[in-house]
Amino acid sequence: MIDKLTLQDAIDRIDQVRERSSKLLGYRLIRDAELVDAVAHLRTAYPEQVRNACALLEQRDALLTDARRQGNRLIEEAQHVHDDLVAESGIVKGAAVQKEQMIDEAVQARKLTEQQADEYSLKMLQQLEQILERLTETVRDSESQFLREGRPHETGAQETQS
Repeated sequence: MIDKLTLQDAIDRIDQVRERSSKLLGYRLIRDAELVDAVAHLRTAYPEQVRNACALLEQRDALLTDARRQGNRLIEEAQHVHDDLVAESGIVKGAAVQKEQMIDEAVQARKLTEQQADEYSLKMLQQLEQILERLTETVRDSESQFLREGRPHETGAQETQS
């Protein structure tokens, strides 16, 4: 008959043993044989599935704890990757801005250098023009002086040609 008891029947039996026991100074005096019999009924009524369910609940709790730990670790890793990507993105953006600034500076420097080279070339051409003008003036003066002096070597030049 022990095998057919349900868990609730076993609990009720323990409750009956308690109620039938006598009281003494706020304590209950329970006969040992009755208590042993009621506990034996409880153990028999406690189904194997409940024990298995408890073991499964413990395993589930352990798995949930592990899953939470792994989830938190993955979230932390993802946050680090995100932070790294954001930092890299900031670096890339900063580098792009810096590149544009450097290109602008190089273009400005090239324009300035071209302008300076043009100014220098113009100055050199003007100086060359002045030198050529002085040289032309000197040649004209020499030619004019030569013509005024009467061409003394003209006859000698003709004799050398004959």
